[in-house]
Amino acid sequence: MQRKRLQPGLKLALGFMLLIAIGTLLLYMPFSHQEGVDVSLIDALFISTSAICVTGLTPLDISATLSLFGSIVLMLLIQIGGLGYAVIAVIIIRLASGRIDASTGNLLRDSLGADHRIETRRLLKVALSITASFELIGALLLFGPFSAVHGAARGAYLALFHSVSAFNNAGFDLFSDSMMKWNGNPLVLITIASLIAFGGLGFILYNDLITHIRHKGKISVHTKIVLTTTAALIIIGTLLFRLILPGVDWKNAFFQSVTTRTAGYFSYDQSALPPAGIALTIALMFIGASPGSTGGGVKTTSFFTAVKASFSLLLGRNPTAFRREISGESVMKAFFVIIISMLLVAAATFIISITDPDFTLDQILYETVSAYATVGLTMGITPYVSIPGKIVLIVMMFLGRVGFMTIITAFARRRQSAARYLEEKVIIG
Repeated sequence: MQRKRLQPGLKLALGFMLLIAIGTLLLYMPFSHQEGVDVSLIDALFISTSAICVTGLTPLDISATLSLFGSIVLMLLIQIGGLGYAVIAVIIIRLASGRIDASTGNLLRDSLGADHRIETRRLLKVALSITASFELIGALLLFGPFSAVHGAARGAYLALFHSVSAFNNAGFDLFSDSMMKWNGNPLVLITIASLIAFGGLGFILYNDLITHIRHKGKISVHTKIVLTTTAALIIIGTLLFRLILPGVDWKNAFFQSVTTRTAGYFSYDQSALPPAGIALTIALMFIGASPGSTGGGVKTTSFFTAVKASFSLLLGRNPTAFRREISGESVMKAFFVIIISMLLVAAATFIISITDPDFTLDQILYETVSAYATVGLTMGITPYVSIPGKIVLIVMMFLGRVGFMTIITAFARRRQSAARYLEEKVIIG
């Protein structure tokens, strides 16, 4: 009898669920809390999911709730969640058996959204080396300002924690008010923003750039799309936030533009955002980071492809990018991801508006987009969301991190259609 193998997508989903369960149990234990502080099981589940899904939403003040042990557990969950369950699994398998089989290699590539032509060991090496390098540099840069205020030992730990949290686009902080107290410090803001941006580019891009430098090969269209779209969104976001937000200087406008791309840190009170600021933040959160990165959202490549395809349709041309034609399959996937994501956000917003009618629609929409895009920004309602509302947000964070496409392909059966039907045109518009 032939044993059925689990699809890589299902393995990823189950792996994330297992990690969330382990994290929930650890964060629920009394030794993970400060003395005299109790954490409910639903809040432990919420924080664990938020950490593994590198979101940053939390119903509790982490700095006043978790003990040193608890914050270390949280940091490890963020690191595992940022790299992806598959990367950790591959490392364990590699150490245990000394080799990586085809099934494990496919799991790693699916986890990072990489092409199956990319060599597994190389991709793993790039992911680990890039992560370690950026987090170390970030910690060294943050050590100076943090140690000046909190002392050398505490400053070193704060620098490491926030460097890990920023590069993995998690947005968890140990200051109670995120980066509000540091909004006048250019070194802290630029370092955190840079870690967020570099973490959101994706390991596929870094592998491509390293290959280009070493072998003088051509830079892929994927890398060009990611770099140009990311730069455009950051610049446009900075200019608009500088114009929209009252009393905000350039460095804080830049920080707001970067952090909305799935990080969750803030140096400007999000509950004080004007309507235009809320709309812009929601739009940037929804777009998110890039494929194979530590960030979420529908991804920069989906946004770019959808915009390109829309304009090409108006002009009666095939969509192209950098002298290459974008495949019809890519266009279909981009629109599928965007439309399904919009429907999920709409459904979650509708449900929470029923379970928590005291919140305004813009607050709920802001929260659900933040959860699904694994951003972590909030207008201050997370601690007051009801238990059913928290469950909805937990599901949204999970779907946003694992990826709806992964869930679909995990259960999809590949089989030939029994019958073909005549094609019929549908009147559109």
